[in-house]
Amino acid sequence: MFRQIIACLDGSSFAEKILPLARGLTASTGGRLTLLRIVQDAAELAAEEQYLRECARQYNAELRFRVSTDPADAIVTELERVPGGIAALTTHGRSAWMEAVLGSIAFRVIRAGNRPVIIFRSLGEAREAPQRIRNVAVALDGSRFAERILPHAIKAAQSLSARLLLIQSLPINPAPVPMIEPKSSDILESSYLHRKADEIKTTSGIDVDWEVLHGDAGDAICRYLVDSRETLLAMTTHARPPLQRVALGSVAGECVRNSGVPLLLYWSHS
Repeated sequence: MFRQIIACLDGSSFAEKILPLARGLTASTGGRLTLLRIVQDAAELAAEEQYLRECARQYNAELRFRVSTDPADAIVTELERVPGGIAALTTHGRSAWMEAVLGSIAFRVIRAGNRPVIIFRSLGEAREAPQRIRNVAVALDGSRFAERILPHAIKAAQSLSARLLLIQSLPINPAPVPMIEPKSSDILESSYLHRKADEIKTTSGIDVDWEVLHGDAGDAICRYLVDSRETLLAMTTHARPPLQRVALGSVAGECVRNSGVPLLLYWSHS
């Protein structure tokens, strides 16, 4: 994984905050980094070409221009040209998931790319994405839908020689569940993640850690990752029935806005 990363730029310094991470990922895997700049016309290309060639040299990357008035469509077209490529881009992540992503370039690329996309939002004006990844954290909720990110997260951890960490947030005051025999709440809470960790170790041969969080999922995940600068958060997004879709989207949106770490987001169409 990460053998080919396409860093999507828009001419702003904001978009370039993804570059240290993109370069770090390809350097770790011996992969290839491509800087992709979508321009509206030849005049815009001429104005930026020299600067972007220097930027490509700095990050040891290839440089590609596409002329289009629809950046999202142009990015998806480029991904189709490079079947193994993964798009990496920043997003503004405004006040709500629908405002930040729905209809935006990032959302359209996630939806149409048919593969995971790396998304990063800086929490500070000067804060860039990490240059290396030591941990791949996977957000699960006990559903098969959320587990569809696991094959990609496992490959990411293997490619980067990173620690794989499964996390799940449970409500602070869950509804009582009738039990025939009393069991420790700690055992009940950890059983799902413990089982998934054992399954992954058996099938992939890698060690897996896990952590049960408590509280609202988005807030709990962000608080847990607040000091985890060199972490990639992997999660599945969207493609559920309407009511569940809104709930999951809110978790992904909260993590985009407030986690401070890059995300590996996968839109599952099945």
